[in-house]
Amino acid sequence: MHSRTLILLLSLILVFPAGCSQKKQISGKNYIPKEVLVDVLVDLHLVDGITNDRKFYRKYEGVDSIDVLGPILEKYQLTQQMFDTTIYEYSRYPTLMDEVYNEVLMKLNIMIDETDQEELSIPEESAKPPRNPS
Repeated sequence: MHSRTLILLLSLILVFPAGCSQKKQISGKNYIPKEVLVDVLVDLHLVDGITNDRKFYRKYEGVDSIDVLGPILEKYQLTQQMFDTTIYEYSRYPTLMDEVYNEVLMKLNIMIDETDQEELSIPEESAKPPRNPS
């Protein structure tokens, strides 16, 4: 009898960690797919960076940075409720949110690198004023 209990206990110990090691995935019709969420967050951070500039606020005084989410959600044909539900669900699983934000940061860094490369490839204009042929 004790050996059966011991075998049962050992088998539960071995099976339980295997069940817990399965990676949680957030999916379903109420949630934004991970790839789309990454793109939405990239756009959101780009717009947030632009709207935090003082030049923006001088030109568009009545615009609040929170107002920019609507057009981004429209671009991806998403609802505010889908966005809120998805963010809420990811906030319950910080490792999944970290994965999403690692991809967001990677895309933003690639954009920065591409911009830096474009700026380096643009020939600098001469510091000297153009000569007047007269």
